[in-house]
Amino acid sequence: MGGWRPWASIGVAALLAACAGAPPGGRAGAPAGEQVLFAAESAIQDEWQPVALRGETEYRLAVVDGRVVIRAIGRQSASGLLRSVQVDPSRCPVLEWTWRVERLQPDADLRVKEGDDVAASIFLFFGDPGLLISPNRVPTLRYVWTSARLPVGAVVDSPYAPGIVRSLVVESGESRLGRFVTERRRIADDFEQAFGRRPTAAVQAIALFTDNDQTGQPVEAYYAGARALCE
Repeated sequence: MGGWRPWASIGVAALLAACAGAPPGGRAGAPAGEQVLFAAESAIQDEWQPVALRGETEYRLAVVDGRVVIRAIGRQSASGLLRSVQVDPSRCPVLEWTWRVERLQPDADLRVKEGDDVAASIFLFFGDPGLLISPNRVPTLRYVWTSARLPVGAVVDSPYAPGIVRSLVVESGESRLGRFVTERRRIADDFEQAFGRRPTAAVQAIALFTDNDQTGQPVEAYYAGARALCE
């Protein structure tokens, strides 16, 4: 799965390059029904598209503690995987995903360009991010697991795409390294916390992103899967 070359690159580089933090108020209970956004077991069939910004983070399938995952290892790189989805936050208000971080960059700081590395992150694109020849800078919410420099609950505007990409910190530091963690967030509530308004567009793409091109410090993360829980 290295670079997953069979798929064409999508022009969301400017958005993926950006990073930003998260409110505690978005955690949620589970409604009925679900929409699978990705599963590591079906990753080869899921039409992921590699987005390379600098070098290539190594994305491969692996089995960890009996669980199939997408493993991400930084190679002093900044690249991600993106796939199209359609999620209406009013109908499917809760995002649930499972991830794990083995190593993170202690010097990462999403507030500044020179520290803008993240151990693990999931982007939600509210609208069509477009193609390389005509990218659209749609509002983008990113859930992150980053260094202890930012606490859980921090909201950080991207130093690369201010006003467009904002990250919500849901995991911070090393206290939960080496274990699978399942997160559950209310999408519209988190978007409102980050952008100051309710979303007006559906989520049309999701991306996984692990990078260490700024700090150069080792990073390794696993992504197991994500789903939207519907009412």
